[in-house]
Amino acid sequence: MSRLAEVDATTVASLVRRGERSAEAAVRACLARISALESRIHAFHEVAPAEDVLSEARRCGALAGALRGVPVAVKEIFDVRGMHCGWGTPIHRTRVPDHDAVAVARLRGAGAVIVGTTVSTEYAIGTAGPTTNPHDASRTPGGSSSGSAAAVAARMVPVALGSQTVGSIVRPATYCGVYGLKPTHGAIDVRGVMPLSAVLDHVGVLARTPADIALVCRVLFDRASDWVDAVAPRRAHLVEGPLRARIEPASRTALERAQRALTAAGASVLHTQLPPEFNDAERCLDTILCRDIAVNHGEDRDRAGDWMSGKLRGLVDRGRAVSGEEYADAIGHSRQYRDSLVRLLDDDSIILAAVTDGVAPLRSIEGTGAPQLQGLYTMAGLPALAVPCGTVDGLPVGVQLVAAPGREGLLVAAANAMRFTCHPPPP
Repeated sequence: MSRLAEVDATTVASLVRRGERSAEAAVRACLARISALESRIHAFHEVAPAEDVLSEARRCGALAGALRGVPVAVKEIFDVRGMHCGWGTPIHRTRVPDHDAVAVARLRGAGAVIVGTTVSTEYAIGTAGPTTNPHDASRTPGGSSSGSAAAVAARMVPVALGSQTVGSIVRPATYCGVYGLKPTHGAIDVRGVMPLSAVLDHVGVLARTPADIALVCRVLFDRASDWVDAVAPRRAHLVEGPLRARIEPASRTALERAQRALTAAGASVLHTQLPPEFNDAERCLDTILCRDIAVNHGEDRDRAGDWMSGKLRGLVDRGRAVSGEEYADAIGHSRQYRDSLVRLLDDDSIILAAVTDGVAPLRSIEGTGAPQLQGLYTMAGLPALAVPCGTVDGLPVGVQLVAAPGREGLLVAAANAMRFTCHPPPP
């Protein structure tokens, strides 16, 4: 297989722009990698026909966009014209959109080549799909952007689109050993993406380098960010509460490695406790999430509930029991959490926190892993970047860095300063 499948998106785009490699060659390399590994990893919901994607590569190679010739995979809850985008459920397995989601259209407009749609969990929240962790097939790749994280980690594509409503970008990124950015809420347009909760839904990017995260997000963002001007933070708040008891030894090792790396980069790391009101954050998030799932997918529950998992039916039913007063109270508390965290994040500081309980659990025992440590920063709408921090017992571990709204560039600068690299591809 061509070594082009090993290089990052920034390098591919540069090679194509300079005429040293063709977009078609880059796509052929990724298709060959997919062909070799897909039967084991099951990252893709659908791979585009080779003749179609190679024709698209030749067209994109003539464009002048920032992603010229870069192969990209897209989570199946995004609309991708002409491809199956089934939301991870048999209820919508025949769904083939006529138009691209806004984020997908922007990628195409910048010269990216969409090679396929990746596996999502059921409605991006329920039962896991068939995807395995590229580092150990018995382990989960995480959910719900499971296929996107696995495809990037296995070098099937250099970058992929994902979504996060609780922890569905940063958790699979960590389990698979890649970078994953959940940006500020609303930074990337969600039109054409299956809704779970307008309050919680985020579109984001998974990649093998911080530079690729920035490259793709410059194309996708609705606003300017501080990608170019940002420098590494001077202060990091190491925050463990209110769920510190969940942090297992493997994730503590990742936190220690990240703390040393930030200190070596010139940042002071402060141990910071969140006030007691944050102890109720998990309940508030659950209230918002269930109520919004019931609103968005209750009709599917009524007409085709037998094709839904018990978990999904339960989420809808719990959401229907949430009163308007309870929902409004939870929204109010979420805004208070955001305000408190923003006050903490002044003077170019960031939060350093555990992103997962530990390493990727066994698929047969714990599904896609626990979401609790990711939810607070999603509910607050703050940008969070999953950063890989090596391995423990051969499995990837990582941390999440969190910044004030609009400071995604600060997170990328911090990740660059930490000098961690993603793990080698699986055999």
